[in-house]
Amino acid sequence: MNPEIDNLKFDGSLHYRINEKAELSYSYRVGKLDGVFQRGNKIKLDNVVVQNHALELKGENYIIRTYVSLENTGNSYNVKPLADNMDLYSGGATDTKTPASWGTKFKTALQTYGSSNGGLNNTNLAAATAYARAQADASRVKPGTPEFEALKNTIIKLNNWDIKSSAIPDAPVTGGAALWQKSRMYHAEAQWDLSSKIKIFNLLAGADARIYEIIPDGNNFVDFSRPISERNLALKDGSFGKNIYYKKFGAFAQITKTLLDEKLKLFGSIRYDYNPEFDPKFTPRLAAVYSLKQKHHFRMTYQLGFRFPALFEALSYVNNGRVKRVGSLSYINEGLGYLENSYTQTSVVAFNAAVSAQGNTDAAALANRSLLVWANLPKARPEKINSFEIGYKSILLDNKLVVDLDAYTNIYDGFLGQVQVFVPKGETIGSDAAVLAMLDRNRDATAATANTAASKGQDRYRVYTNAKNKYRNFGTALGLTWNFYKKYKLAGNVSYNKMKAITTNDIFVTGFNTPAWSGNLSFGNSQVVKNIGFNLVWKWQDSFLWESPLVTGQIKAYHTLDAQVSFRIPSWNALIKTGGANVFNKRYLQYAGGPTLGAIYYVAITVDGLLKRGN
Repeated sequence: MNPEIDNLKFDGSLHYRINEKAELSYSYRVGKLDGVFQRGNKIKLDNVVVQNHALELKGENYIIRTYVSLENTGNSYNVKPLADNMDLYSGGATDTKTPASWGTKFKTALQTYGSSNGGLNNTNLAAATAYARAQADASRVKPGTPEFEALKNTIIKLNNWDIKSSAIPDAPVTGGAALWQKSRMYHAEAQWDLSSKIKIFNLLAGADARIYEIIPDGNNFVDFSRPISERNLALKDGSFGKNIYYKKFGAFAQITKTLLDEKLKLFGSIRYDYNPEFDPKFTPRLAAVYSLKQKHHFRMTYQLGFRFPALFEALSYVNNGRVKRVGSLSYINEGLGYLENSYTQTSVVAFNAAVSAQGNTDAAALANRSLLVWANLPKARPEKINSFEIGYKSILLDNKLVVDLDAYTNIYDGFLGQVQVFVPKGETIGSDAAVLAMLDRNRDATAATANTAASKGQDRYRVYTNAKNKYRNFGTALGLTWNFYKKYKLAGNVSYNKMKAITTNDIFVTGFNTPAWSGNLSFGNSQVVKNIGFNLVWKWQDSFLWESPLVTGQIKAYHTLDAQVSFRIPSWNALIKTGGANVFNKRYLQYAGGPTLGAIYYVAITVDGLLKRGN
């Protein structure tokens, strides 16, 4: 794949002043992207287009806004099924186009060589390997050839990643790699300030609605009303079933009241949210700000919040090779069994290590069955948070020093994330057959021997689910800004953030992915001499553990220096900025599995007032 990225964006808007107090506006945004996206699989983005239409009516004390977002992934494709399906190709001028993987051909040829040469041993293994390689490669397309490119272009135009496309019966592949996403999002919201109608306190009210229209593609999203065996298959009309709608509606009211000669300001709000997949939720919020002598400001906030699973967390149904990534809604589980009939991946790994050390027999497997942990995943529910924050802000030393300090603690109940589990095919957790199905061996229902029973193997799922434990997240931050001499300014901040399980650890991976300590320090002057200014920013963060489905690893601590110089040209109404981020090009990683990052250098020119009369 070509890793280059290009991104083209355009936006425009039309505003109409209805009267002195109301304005109607329409805006349009469109973006086109070619590039690479990495998550569980690597995706080649080719001619991806996202459009946004927005209509807004804004008055003196109200605002009504609606918009729709339209997505089309164009000619994009998934590299993993592309590689898998090219490997399954065994075509040629005289071949019957029956799928057979390179690995299967290699294994068959290796066994054939052994049968003809008195078995495989140390003396002939190299020759046997070369023979098997040659046989397996005989009908395989070679990179750089027209046949390779033709096959690739065939596969990336077919949609089903794991099933032969019905659109091209003679296609010499078992599946395709095309990424088809053409879903839509509709959103509407309104807000009305009723303070002028009520004299006792200020009142703000509002409501919003959001609807996702998901067009099933057979790979990322499917029509769950169809039988499991048919969810990935295209219908005669080319669709993959009925469109799916994921909805959320909400409304809120907020009261604000000042007391004690406006030294104390109180806030109170209540919000109602409803998602048809879950029970309705009420979320209150209370806040207070107290100002002492107009210099010392103390604040306190408490709120209860809920987060419904996002679209992909709720409804995904993605086949990532041997692992299928599935959403959190419980009806997706029907007929699959990953909620109630699965073992955790970590326990299966430990189980296989123990069995392998004891000879990899069925007897060893049954003797170590206690290592397998029943996942027993909960039915999905919204993530819940109780949050409490206190803060202090002041301007001291004759308005030259600004101090901002805060501390917070959050308690998460039902934290949403991912867990990987193994489901024994056709067996029930706890049975001998289910235990044997967890063995990491190439076995099937016909592979029974004197030491190994027949096994149907397992299905593997990465499930969006709620943590069984409660988690506490807490931290603090201090920010200082000191205007110590003329326009010279020194500023800095430091923050501490941590997350811990309140009870014992469970099978859940939080993916908190935040360093415990981080901070920055800046020094600058907007006008060190006439029309010339500068700014320096030193950034630092501590090492931390990055957790994700793709990779988990320790990220080293790093620090960088950003610098900028600005030149103002008053006669042109222009400002020129030149500088760089990480100017010393000290390469670092931001996340595990990601690229190393270096410096960015830039020059920016801004000219204002080009259309003013007389310019």
